[in-house]
Amino acid sequence: MHNKSYHHGNLREELIIEATRVLCEQGIDSITLRKLGKSLGVSKAASYRHFVNKAALLAAVAAEGFRKMSSSFEETSNDEIPQIALNVVMERYISFATRNPELYRLMFSREIFSLPVSEELLEAASKAYTGAKEILSSMNSSEKTAVTINTAWALVHGISLLINDNLLAVDKSGNTVHALFVNDGNPTDLQISEQISSAIGVFIRGIST
Repeated sequence: MHNKSYHHGNLREELIIEATRVLCEQGIDSITLRKLGKSLGVSKAASYRHFVNKAALLAAVAAEGFRKMSSSFEETSNDEIPQIALNVVMERYISFATRNPELYRLMFSREIFSLPVSEELLEAASKAYTGAKEILSSMNSSEKTAVTINTAWALVHGISLLINDNLLAVDKSGNTVHALFVNDGNPTDLQISEQISSAIGVFIRGIST
């Protein structure tokens, strides 16, 4: 237990870190400013000086999630071959989403976007897609770029949710399919990896022709 007289150098950052930990370990319903303040050894009032309510805190956690996702894409947009760079970005997107399922779910939750979006969250979310937009812009005419970006996002977002919700299974032929249709067992990490590579490959070949 922290000493309540302890003065944090950056309480706002520590609240975000602690909220992220609770989110990943216990779920969103376990997050309250009062509990976080108690865990960090500060008063409830101290926590509320940084976040007016839980929604504001969750928006900051989501913004940090987008920044982390963005950092995993660094340097990929500088690859000389845009198809390779795009493949890396899409694979890293899915990797981030599936390694951080609760955080990823929060980043795209109605609870976040049904509220007035903070400048911090908007900036972080926009920056996360900058690299992919630049790559796709170099591969498509300007009028097609927006549609292609949405399609690319729909692909990686959909795959990520299928994996996070355990909705993939393997049929008798060894194909990875939606679990709704078969009940023959869960795919291995290798099978999931192959499915991801195949789906991304089909998409990239489609927009490259």
